[in-house]
Amino acid sequence: MPRLASLRGLGLVSVVLMAGCTGQSVSTPTVSPTVAALWVTNIDGALSDPGLTDFERQVLSDYQVSDAEYAEAQGRYVGCMADQGWTVTISDNGYTISAAPGSHARETVPQSTVDSCMKGSLFYIEPIYLGLRDNPQGLSLSEQIRACFEANGVPDGVGLTSEQFDQLVADPAFVASTPRGELCVWDPLGQNGLSIAQAQAMDEAKRAPSVGGSPALNCTPPPGWVSGQPINC
Repeated sequence: MPRLASLRGLGLVSVVLMAGCTGQSVSTPTVSPTVAALWVTNIDGALSDPGLTDFERQVLSDYQVSDAEYAEAQGRYVGCMADQGWTVTISDNGYTISAAPGSHARETVPQSTVDSCMKGSLFYIEPIYLGLRDNPQGLSLSEQIRACFEANGVPDGVGLTSEQFDQLVADPAFVASTPRGELCVWDPLGQNGLSIAQAQAMDEAKRAPSVGGSPALNCTPPPGWVSGQPINC
């Protein structure tokens, strides 16, 4: 049964072109002074997309995403997938996708179908909603990792400047010195539901020696990676 994890990323939102409209009225964007600069930048990027739907623009125009708006975006995604013959079940761990009765027997959901249904529903709204909820301060990834290290007594990077710490954790070969530190690197906010064992397994993959003269695998997750999504090493 194919599984699509929730797009719980690290606060990075890319811009794509997309068509469609819902006929809803659109509010003039208004930035709340309490919204961190990171999220203002990401929402500005979304609002600058000329293919943004009226629904998405209406949701993001106040630089906030309410629980009700997020639920509506999820409903639009589920409805779109149902129209394509796929049943989506939502849980705390993300989305489970299965073929609707009588359709797509023994098939894996095409990524193009998922991508198409994400556009206009969750593509922008979900990462912004989760980011505002889990990282309201708008911390960068290295800042998240450093805060996690400090909260869990991980000694790595103590005494380094911000720039030096950025360089430390940006090094593809860096592996934290404690098990909890390894989890901090892979899931600093705890929003992806990773375990220490999973973090250690991914670090072990990074440390794997080269085979047949080929470079060792670099299994650093890409921006926006979340638990349940494959990492192309």
